[in-house]
Amino acid sequence: MGIWLLGAVVSPTSSASSVLVLLFLGLFGCRHSPMLPHKHTLVVVAATLALMLAATYADLAAERAALLALRSAVGGRTLFWNATRDSPCTWAGVQCERDHVVELHLPGVALSGQIPVGIFGNLTQLRTLSLRFNALRGSLPSDLAKCVNLRNLYIQRNLLSGAIPSFLFELPDLVRLNMGFNNFSGPFPTGFNSLTRLKTLFVENNQLSGPIPDLSKLSLDQFNVSYNLLNGSVPLKLRTFPQDSFIGNSLCGRPLSLCPGDIADPISVDNNSKPNSHTSHKLSAGAIAGIVVGSVVFLLLLVFLLIFLCRSKTAKKTSAVDIATVKHPEADAPVLAEKGVPDVENGGHANGNSAAAVAAVSAGNKAEVNGGGAAKKLVFFGNAARAFDLEDLLRASAEVLGKGTFGTAYKAVLEAGPVVAVKRLKDVTISEKEFKEKIEAVGAMDHESLVPLRAFYFSRDEKLLVYDYLPMGSLSALLHG
Repeated sequence: MGIWLLGAVVSPTSSASSVLVLLFLGLFGCRHSPMLPHKHTLVVVAATLALMLAATYADLAAERAALLALRSAVGGRTLFWNATRDSPCTWAGVQCERDHVVELHLPGVALSGQIPVGIFGNLTQLRTLSLRFNALRGSLPSDLAKCVNLRNLYIQRNLLSGAIPSFLFELPDLVRLNMGFNNFSGPFPTGFNSLTRLKTLFVENNQLSGPIPDLSKLSLDQFNVSYNLLNGSVPLKLRTFPQDSFIGNSLCGRPLSLCPGDIADPISVDNNSKPNSHTSHKLSAGAIAGIVVGSVVFLLLLVFLLIFLCRSKTAKKTSAVDIATVKHPEADAPVLAEKGVPDVENGGHANGNSAAAVAAVSAGNKAEVNGGGAAKKLVFFGNAARAFDLEDLLRASAEVLGKGTFGTAYKAVLEAGPVVAVKRLKDVTISEKEFKEKIEAVGAMDHESLVPLRAFYFSRDEKLLVYDYLPMGSLSALLHG
């Protein structure tokens, strides 16, 4: 019994608390075991286990000191870590396994400056590092190469510069790498071929130059090099990715325009070079008669359909009752222009491509006027100045922020200058009175953690909520990374 317990204590998978419990049970079992070892042996075992426990705490203390050094070097708007606690595993953005830091998520927390060397050398068990949407400058620290277990690296949307560091190619477990929207320059490295497990590679919106190397050793699921200074032809293995993955460069070849000297389509060229046996033979009389009969039947059906539609329209006009001779002016249906925005991480990112669309937002003024009421307007909360109206809002250019269960959120830039967030609700079928009661209850809420509701709009077909726009990303990104 005592030997089994001692074996459990020295297991490398035991945490610090487990070591203490099993140490006590092991010594207690040895003391009451009929096979009692010599007292000096027990002392040696206890001393060895104490040294192992001290080493575990020393490693965690080193990781704790590294995290505090990172906070001191680059700041952080929301890094309210309690430095008096012994374990960093309780800090926001830090995840641990077996008393080691394995994940560090710090997206959009206003980190700035350059990361010094000497921090990641003490965080060698890291598997995920997310520093996206910050203002980090300079190059990546060289001791990041010691994080040989790193699988996910998200550093997009910073101000990092210099050549892509070669030590990244010494991280054999790297699966997701997003370096987009930085200032990395220099040639596109061929060293990416050494990352045989890599599935995602995003380096768009940088200043990489030269040709794209042949990445034949990789099996990528996601790839984007758009808006760099690249030239030459797209490698054959990368031609399966969409055009958005390569635009903004001087590249050629599928899926872009053909390079000089390329054959448009080898298959079609081969077909054109062969004599067309089908055209060399004349159609038989039966085939010609079938074509003529089919065409006549189709034209007759088309004529009957047009006659039916015209009669239906005429019947509707004659049965209509003119209930008023005064024509009310009808407001034109405004249009809210929507511009596509690029996708990032992901952690889940997932192609990182964007789709431009125009969402026609009908304000429902026509239905309200025909019902005898005045055209609807924006309803503002509080005594704030009305800096814009519904027409200003619907003329603004908008950018999709996200789509959820209850509708789509837009970032609207008004001509007068203010920037607001507009939530366009969908599938809301409650009455106007009930809608106003619920929205007024929301607008009356005043809390430092809630974005105040500035105004709302209600009609039979459209319901809009207007908020102040906050530029530091979504709540989902801050919570989940």
